[in-house]
Amino acid sequence: MPISSLPLPFRAEATRHKTLAAEIGAYERTAGFAHSAGSLPLRTLLRVERLLKGTSIFSAETGCGKSTIFFSRIAERHKVFCLDDRGEEASSVDYFINCPATRQESLDLVFGPTQITLPRYVDHVPYDLVLIDGPHGFPFPELEYYYFYPHLKTDGLLVVDDIHIPTISRLADFLSEDSMFEKVEFVGSTAIFRRTDAPVFDPLGDGWWAQDFNRRRADFLKDIYLKDGKRRAPISFEGTF
Repeated sequence: MPISSLPLPFRAEATRHKTLAAEIGAYERTAGFAHSAGSLPLRTLLRVERLLKGTSIFSAETGCGKSTIFFSRIAERHKVFCLDDRGEEASSVDYFINCPATRQESLDLVFGPTQITLPRYVDHVPYDLVLIDGPHGFPFPELEYYYFYPHLKTDGLLVVDDIHIPTISRLADFLSEDSMFEKVEFVGSTAIFRRTDAPVFDPLGDGWWAQDFNRRRADFLKDIYLKDGKRRAPISFEGTF
C-alpha cells in the first residue's frame, strides 16, 4: 500500500525533511506508482534514512527513480549511475527529473551502462550510503559491489535491492557473513548492511581463504575452517513468486 493512501496518524515521515514523504506521495498520484525499471517502496527508503548516521550524507546508487528523488533531498551530494532513457516511454530518468521534490543541484549524474562507467569513474568519495540497484543479471551486481565497497565509510550503509533474484540473494548471503559488514535487516526484498571497522578486503589481491563465507565451507583446508555457528541459511524466496 502506498504511504500516501494511509491515514495521517499512520504515515511515516522522513526525519531530515518532514514533508518529503508527502511530496513523493503527491507526485506518485499524478505520475503513477512505477516507471520502466520498477520502484523502490517509499517505506524502504524511509527505513534506510532512519538507519543512516550523521547529518552530512554522501551517497551513490546504481539505477534511478524514486530513490533518486529521495536521496537528492537527504544527501549533500548523491551520485547516480544509470542509463539515460530520457524521452522513452516510462523513462526512469524523466521520472525523477520531472518530480518537483527532486533537488537536482545535489545530483551528479553519470549516464551509461555501469559495466562501463563504474570501472572508468575516478571521483569517488567516502560514502555514507551505497544502493546497488542497476542491471540485475549475473555478475553485474557483483561488479558494482566491487567498485563501491572500498569507498564505503565505517558505519555506512550498503543497500542491495531485489534479493528475491537468486544470484543477488547469493551476494546478500556472502555479505551476511563477511567481516566487513553487519546485516542490519531485510525490508521486503531489500537487504541493508552496515560497514564494520574491519580492514578493506584487498581489491587487487586474492585472499579467498580469508573470507568468512569461504572459511565456513572450505572444510578441505582444516587450518582455515570455521565452525563458529555463524553460517547462515541461504536467503530464498523460492515459491513466493
